[in-house]
Amino acid sequence: MPACLRLPLLPVNIVLVLVALLDLLTTVVWLRTGRAVEINPIMAYVLSLGMEAFVAVKVSTLVAYVGVVEWYRRYKSAILAELVGRITLASYIAIYTISFLAVNVVSLL
Repeated sequence: MPACLRLPLLPVNIVLVLVALLDLLTTVVWLRTGRAVEINPIMAYVLSLGMEAFVAVKVSTLVAYVGVVEWYRRYKSAILAELVGRITLASYIAIYTISFLAVNVVSLL
């Protein structure tokens, strides 16, 4: 069995989970202190249902994504799963950074 298949999660997925949890933590803190706004219209609606719903949806979508990629890695193509993970991680960090700078920088000053 190749080494990449023996790992419980792809390293890129471990980093993605850490980044997503940091994103969630900072978002919750900044939303509760009024120092940020949720610009994703779907998540803004979920947030209107309560912080618990917001956190549940964020965590659920993360778990679903990692689950699908890890399934694909084990049963289809580890190389493609790694590539998708890297693209996802880079996109996540880019979107988070651009959104944060565009919307929230003024409120943090």
